Amino acid sequence: MAITVYGIKNCNTMKKAFDKLGQMGVAYEFFDYKKQVLSAEQFAQFVAIFGEKVINKQGTTYRKLDDDQKAMIAKLGTADDLTAVHDIVKANQSVLKRPIILGGSEPVLGFDDEFYQTVFG
Repeated sequence: MAITVYGIKNCNTMKKAFDKLGQMGVAYEFFDYKKQVLSAEQFAQFVAIFGEKVINKQGTTYRKLDDDQKAMIAKLGTADDLTAVHDIVKANQSVLKRPIILGGSEPVLGFDDEFYQTVFG
């Protein structure tokens, strides 16, 4: 299965991930949130794997969301909530935690040097 890295090219955490994957000789496809729109199916897969952790609540994009949007994200769980949160994410893809990597021996959320060594080494 091909490895896909989801994120934003100019993010510092993404740069660390790209560097580490390059050092390890890991081939991957890159899904750039700034150039592509995440489908409802992809978002549902992220939520199924990572749950609410898929949302970066520490970032400026999340902090700029209004209280109603934050309340919808907090209720992430039902199909209706998933659709509403996906609409928020489509308009604000930077709210997703980065990187998300699928297709390796296990899914990866964020960057951890040692964990990358375990998963991709």
